[in-house]
Amino acid sequence: MKIEIRFNDGISSKCHALSISDDQVITKDNEAVWVEYITKKIAGLITPETMASTEFRSAEDKVRKDLDFKERHERKQKKKQEDYHRRKVMDRPVITFIPNGLTIDYEKEYARFFEQEVTYQPVDRDDFLYQFRLINRWQEKSVPQIIELGRPDAAYAIAIELCRHIPSLLNRDDLQEYIKTYHIRIKKFILDSFSALVAAVKAWNNEEKRRYVSCFIFEQSKLYGKFSGLQKALTDMVPSEEFAGKPISVTREMNDEEVYLFRQEIERKEQEERNRIEAEKEAKSLIPLNQDYETHIFNSRNISWDCDIIADYMYDENEYIKDMAKKGEFHEAVLRFLQLAKSMCRHFILDEHYNYFDDIYSPEYAIDSLMDFFSKLVDNGTLPTGETEFLHEAWKEIQETECYRSYGIPSIKWFE
Repeated sequence: MKIEIRFNDGISSKCHALSISDDQVITKDNEAVWVEYITKKIAGLITPETMASTEFRSAEDKVRKDLDFKERHERKQKKKQEDYHRRKVMDRPVITFIPNGLTIDYEKEYARFFEQEVTYQPVDRDDFLYQFRLINRWQEKSVPQIIELGRPDAAYAIAIELCRHIPSLLNRDDLQEYIKTYHIRIKKFILDSFSALVAAVKAWNNEEKRRYVSCFIFEQSKLYGKFSGLQKALTDMVPSEEFAGKPISVTREMNDEEVYLFRQEIERKEQEERNRIEAEKEAKSLIPLNQDYETHIFNSRNISWDCDIIADYMYDENEYIKDMAKKGEFHEAVLRFLQLAKSMCRHFILDEHYNYFDDIYSPEYAIDSLMDFFSKLVDNGTLPTGETEFLHEAWKEIQETECYRSYGIPSIKWFE
């Protein structure tokens, strides 16, 4: 059995629980007795004499230490949050970050990060050390790892921009106390940064950049007279020996915009090729496109489920074609029938009519009706021989369409 005693501490308004468990001593029968007994015992302990006891003083000391620990932890967490929100103005890319882009200016891209870091305003020593570590991280980790990845061009861009921005950091009046305190550490950082630059240009084997770096180091070394021996150490590392051969070949990756433009260009060329092929076919076609059909019947605005609206327009045209044939205008009737069939097959693919029906493709029924009409004219000898031969020859173009070959539309087999 278990007895649980709850009480309020009177300070934080929190409820504390004292749990006493003993299955042999505390039973269901004597549970109420224990509660009564313990309640009186506790009341008897709350006296001035208890407060003067060693045990009470020890408990008091423990509570005070617990409160101090809690307050320190809360202050630490609060400072951590404040540091995070203040420092997040500086982007922190991964160590091996290389911007994507075939024509992007790496130096300009990396300069953006250094501008953030050298202009950051630390509020205390720890904040300055965070700022310093973030800047130092570029030469200490990024440059060697990016060289290892076979991208000395990106490593060079990092190193040259780092060296360009170091004076901006060191010349800030508000940082002079920190710079003086960490004088030796900063001196090593400067030396290592220029060493990283030399390592990057050597790894790249770029003669043009080597000449630039040589002049750059000579000029920059004059800015570090306050650091004993640093000017000479910098000029001593100048890569004076010319590089033989071409720069190391590197492969850049396209950024999102370039990928989009590249795909757009491919699509444009593919469309031009399709247009060229279609134009060549059209020039040789026995069935010239009927622009009235293209514009008014097969306009994409007319697409509906089962393509019923298009079919309605086609049925209206069917009646006009049949009337022409009945009047003896056979050639014009045959030609319009073929043009209607051609436009249907053409837009079935171009406008993806196959996405707008399940079982019934209404325009096919309109064409089937005309096929049946002209079949009867052929069978009963009404259609002149020349027009029959023209219909037979021109229908081969319908059979060659993707609509017919891949989707079986029109489904009625004719002249096969």
